[in-house]
Amino acid sequence: MKRTFYFLLLLTALFSCSDSKNSSLIVGSWQGVEWLVNGNASVNNAKGTSFIFTATNQYTYDNSGTIEKGSYKVVNDKLYTTPNDQQEIMVRIAKLTPDSLVFDMNRGGQEETLVLLRKK
Repeated sequence: MKRTFYFLLLLTALFSCSDSKNSSLIVGSWQGVEWLVNGNASVNNAKGTSFIFTATNQYTYDNSGTIEKGSYKVVNDKLYTTPNDQQEIMVRIAKLTPDSLVFDMNRGGQEETLVLLRKK
Protein backbone atom coordinates (compact mmCIF):
# COMPACT_ATOMS: atom_id res chain seq x y z
CA MET A 1 0.00 0.00 0.00
CA LYS A 2 2.75 2.42 0.95
CA ARG A 3 4.69 1.52 -2.20
CA THR A 4 1.68 2.40 -4.41
CA PHE A 5 1.18 5.69 -2.55
CA TYR A 6 4.82 6.72 -3.03
CA PHE A 7 4.72 5.71 -6.70
CA LEU A 8 1.63 7.87 -7.28
CA LEU A 9 3.22 10.72 -5.38
CA LEU A 10 6.34 10.46 -7.55
CA LEU A 11 4.26 10.46 -10.75
CA THR A 12 2.34 13.52 -9.58
CA ALA A 13 5.58 15.33 -8.81
CA LEU A 14 7.06 14.48 -12.21
CA PHE A 15 4.00 15.73 -14.09
CA SER A 16 3.80 18.87 -11.94
CA CYS A 17 7.43 19.71 -12.71
CA SER A 18 6.80 19.21 -16.41
CA ASP A 19 3.77 21.51 -16.31
CA SER A 20 5.70 24.11 -14.35
CA LYS A 21 8.73 23.94 -16.66
CA ASN A 22 6.68 24.16 -19.86
CA SER A 23 4.47 26.89 -18.38
CA SER A 24 7.46 29.06 -17.57
CA LEU A 25 9.42 28.29 -20.77
CA ILE A 26 6.53 29.23 -23.06
CA VAL A 27 6.24 32.77 -21.67
CA GLY A 28 7.58 35.28 -24.20
CA SER A 29 7.40 36.24 -27.87
CA TRP A 30 7.74 33.63 -30.61
CA GLN A 31 8.20 34.03 -34.38
CA GLY A 32 7.28 31.35 -36.92
CA VAL A 33 10.08 30.05 -39.16
CA GLU A 34 8.62 26.90 -40.74
CA TRP A 35 5.14 25.46 -41.28
CA LEU A 36 4.80 21.93 -42.61
CA VAL A 37 1.68 20.08 -43.78
CA ASN A 38 1.99 16.30 -43.87
CA GLY A 39 5.77 16.78 -43.68
CA ASN A 40 5.96 19.07 -46.71
CA ALA A 41 6.36 22.84 -47.04
CA SER A 42 3.05 24.61 -46.56
CA VAL A 43 1.48 27.61 -48.27
CA ASN A 44 0.80 28.97 -44.75
CA ASN A 45 2.96 31.99 -44.03
CA ALA A 46 5.19 30.80 -41.17
CA LYS A 47 7.16 34.07 -41.05
CA GLY A 48 3.90 36.00 -40.76
CA THR A 49 2.92 33.94 -37.71
CA SER A 50 3.77 34.91 -34.15
CA PHE A 51 2.65 34.26 -30.59
CA ILE A 52 3.05 36.19 -27.36
CA PHE A 53 2.42 34.24 -24.14
CA THR A 54 2.29 36.21 -20.89
CA ALA A 55 2.97 35.06 -17.34
CA THR A 56 -0.70 35.85 -16.57
CA ASN A 57 -1.86 33.14 -19.02
CA GLN A 58 -2.95 35.51 -21.77
CA TYR A 59 -1.84 35.11 -25.36
CA THR A 60 -1.86 37.00 -28.64
CA TYR A 61 -1.63 35.15 -31.95
CA ASP A 62 -0.87 37.06 -35.15
CA ASN A 63 -1.31 35.27 -38.47
CA SER A 64 -0.32 37.74 -41.20
CA GLY A 65 -2.23 40.58 -39.55
CA THR A 66 -5.22 38.55 -38.32
CA ILE A 67 -5.03 38.91 -34.54
CA GLU A 68 -6.49 36.50 -31.99
CA LYS A 69 -6.36 37.05 -28.22
CA GLY A 70 -7.41 34.93 -25.30
CA SER A 71 -6.23 32.78 -22.42
CA TYR A 72 -4.04 29.69 -22.38
CA LYS A 73 -2.86 26.88 -20.16
CA VAL A 74 -0.12 24.28 -20.49
CA VAL A 75 -0.81 20.74 -19.28
CA ASN A 76 2.15 18.39 -19.73
CA ASP A 77 2.94 18.51 -23.46
CA LYS A 78 -0.31 20.15 -24.53
CA LEU A 79 -1.16 23.81 -25.04
CA TYR A 80 -4.81 24.77 -24.62
CA THR A 81 -5.80 28.16 -25.99
CA THR A 82 -9.21 29.73 -25.58
CA PRO A 83 -9.78 32.67 -27.90
CA ASN A 84 -12.05 35.34 -26.40
CA ASP A 85 -15.66 34.11 -26.52
CA GLN A 86 -14.76 30.92 -28.45
CA GLN A 87 -14.08 27.24 -27.79
CA GLU A 88 -10.82 25.87 -26.43
CA ILE A 89 -8.24 24.61 -28.95
CA MET A 90 -5.49 22.08 -28.15
CA VAL A 91 -2.12 21.57 -29.85
CA ARG A 92 0.71 19.27 -28.81
CA ILE A 93 3.99 20.84 -27.80
CA ALA A 94 6.47 18.60 -29.62
CA LYS A 95 9.47 20.61 -28.43
CA LEU A 96 9.97 23.51 -26.05
CA THR A 97 13.40 24.88 -25.19
CA PRO A 98 14.52 28.37 -24.18
CA ASP A 99 14.98 29.19 -27.89
CA SER A 100 12.52 27.05 -29.87
CA LEU A 101 8.91 25.94 -29.80
CA VAL A 102 7.39 23.28 -32.06
CA PHE A 103 3.67 22.61 -32.29
CA ASP A 104 2.19 19.42 -33.74
CA MET A 105 -1.36 20.09 -34.90
CA ASN A 106 -4.11 18.14 -36.59
CA ARG A 107 -6.55 20.21 -38.60
CA GLY A 108 -9.32 18.10 -40.10
CA GLY A 109 -7.10 14.99 -40.24
CA GLN A 110 -4.22 16.91 -41.79
CA GLU A 111 -0.95 16.76 -39.80
CA GLU A 112 0.73 20.14 -39.41
CA THR A 113 3.94 21.23 -37.69
CA LEU A 114 4.71 24.85 -36.82
CA VAL A 115 8.28 25.73 -35.78
CA LEU A 116 8.82 28.99 -33.90
CA LEU A 117 11.90 30.70 -32.49
CA ARG A 118 12.00 33.01 -29.48
CA LYS A 119 12.21 36.68 -30.44
CA LYS A 120 15.18 38.42 -28.88
